[in-house]
Amino acid sequence: MFWNNENGARVYVKKAGALALAAMMLAGSTSVVLADEPAAQEQSEQVVYNVVDENKTPRQLNVHVGTDAATQVNVTYTTVADTQTIISLNKVGDSNVIYVEGSSYQGLAGKYIHEIAVTGLEANTEYEYTVGDGFNSAKGTFKTALPKNSEESFTFAYLADTQVASASDAKALGATLAEVNNMDPDFVYLAGDVTNTATSEAQWEWLFNNDGAFPNGGEEMFSNNLIAVTQGNHDNNEMYQHINAPAEAGNIVYSFDYGTAKFIILNLEAARYSTDARAQQEAYLREAVQDAKANGQWTIVGFHKSLYTGASHITDGDIIDARKFWSPIFAELDVDMVLQGHDHVYSRGFVTAEGQNANPAKDDSGVILQPSNAPLYMVGGHAGGLKWYSKKNYTVSEGDPLTPNYAFLDVNSTDTGSDIKKEQVIVMVEVTPEQVNVNTYNFKYDTNTDTITTDKYLYDSFSVKRDLADCAASYIDGTDLVVTELEDNTLEYTVSFDNVIDTNAFDVEISYDPAVMELVSSESALEDTIFTDASGENGTARLISGVQDPFTSNEKMDVATFTFRLKDGVQPGDTTVTLTRANTVQVTGEGSDITSQDVVSTIIKGEATTTIYSYKAASDINKDGSVTLADLAIALVNYQTAEASCDVNLDGEVNTLDYVIIASYAK
Repeated sequence: MFWNNENGARVYVKKAGALALAAMMLAGSTSVVLADEPAAQEQSEQVVYNVVDENKTPRQLNVHVGTDAATQVNVTYTTVADTQTIISLNKVGDSNVIYVEGSSYQGLAGKYIHEIAVTGLEANTEYEYTVGDGFNSAKGTFKTALPKNSEESFTFAYLADTQVASASDAKALGATLAEVNNMDPDFVYLAGDVTNTATSEAQWEWLFNNDGAFPNGGEEMFSNNLIAVTQGNHDNNEMYQHINAPAEAGNIVYSFDYGTAKFIILNLEAARYSTDARAQQEAYLREAVQDAKANGQWTIVGFHKSLYTGASHITDGDIIDARKFWSPIFAELDVDMVLQGHDHVYSRGFVTAEGQNANPAKDDSGVILQPSNAPLYMVGGHAGGLKWYSKKNYTVSEGDPLTPNYAFLDVNSTDTGSDIKKEQVIVMVEVTPEQVNVNTYNFKYDTNTDTITTDKYLYDSFSVKRDLADCAASYIDGTDLVVTELEDNTLEYTVSFDNVIDTNAFDVEISYDPAVMELVSSESALEDTIFTDASGENGTARLISGVQDPFTSNEKMDVATFTFRLKDGVQPGDTTVTLTRANTVQVTGEGSDITSQDVVSTIIKGEATTTIYSYKAASDINKDGSVTLADLAIALVNYQTAEASCDVNLDGEVNTLDYVIIASYAK
């Protein structure tokens, strides 16, 4: 028999194999080996079944954040033989499939590297996808980032030094990555040293698959989680072509917004060897932090070699040099968190520009109150099974912003024997607009017995709270209730801001249900307004307004007012108006030196809900669809009570005013 496969090619099997083929198709395995049509009858006895071509099957699949983590991802995978580079994806639960083609080339290891840049995705959306040429494919899922300044919380996994070196330690890492996948973070941050030898393809293969109790731990984690990576000293600046990170200020130097946080990934390996690269990254850092501060975001910096750590690399020459340069800058810019790797120890501390412990205060519940100009420096332990470092006795050299005896740290895992226990470490970080919550878990995988000998347990837990008073904030408030039968059935919504600094312009936009109400006017609520520009379309209204002189206000102030009229025939119920844009600016300088920075406020109250109320509907007390004497009878029984179902006019008491309304609608 002959069968046309999904690629349109004819497939031949002998008659005896037809039932087997049908069974494979029903089971979802329709892959067959293509065969030429036989030229003679005797050839019809040949049995030709297809086996998936392992050389064209995608391996080492991963999805890295793009330049805009909310809408872009970089997909990378390898094959032994060249084949089509393509991805099909759809939102989970949605049948609308998107196809994106990429490019391939033969990489340094001889494998074919497939790279696909996917753009135009929806923020905060889970996608399922398939890569490969159809017969030879691999699948996974990922979730795009929250849009910039979203108030939703999110959680990411922070893994330091996966650093696969051998088939043995790869088994321990496989257990770690399998557990991370089970913990279901929104994305995974890898703090460098992905493998031990950057150009060892065997190590890259062990990263994804191993011979231990969790053989596919790496494969499942990398294919089902969005990742962000930084370069370690054991990596090269292309991640051996296996991971495709953005390059915005040199290779593997990039930043991305994730809701109320901005992540800034530096490459201190490049900066170590080039003063130009260091200067470029410093300028990039300053610009990114300025944008984050203007938008009220947490600033989280990531790189590999730890400036402040709890183990023996603390006084390496290149680290001292990096610490002298970067530590004062991070403190000056008031960076919130610095996520490091390299030293295979778990440690944390709030460190000043001088290298001293900031000793931050705590509130009554034990939450750390974020100190100013003293970033939280963390080293995330060791995710794999290669090695663990110990403390050392060290002296502080002249000009080095460091204090003796690791006094700059609040927690150092060597104090509890991490170099002896040799446990795997997973750090989970939850980010909210006001607070960061960190939970660090340890467990022990024995590579000799391929068993977990110490179950996962909570090693460290702490929270850091920041003062949102320094962030521009916005709110929307509006009409709580409108009565359909009254002549004045207008609705009014006001957008207000607080904590604005040196500003003179605002840009606000709201969305509403055009089936419920129509826009009457959009007006500035600012005193001395000299410019307004109102616009919008069915369902949205926008107002840009400005004054001449920049001002600062720490108190809540009204900026824009939107007035609507209720449409005829609208049924009772609730309608919601949403604040979708709330931008302002910060002006600096004077005269010809004036500059301004766009500021996206933190939307504290983003919705205003109005109840649409009908006297007639409320008069139907027994809810039988009509207003009759029976409804009045029920109300009369509840005279001078607070029975809500009979208080038609909402004055708090059942009385004759309610009876008049009911009687007016009674049939």
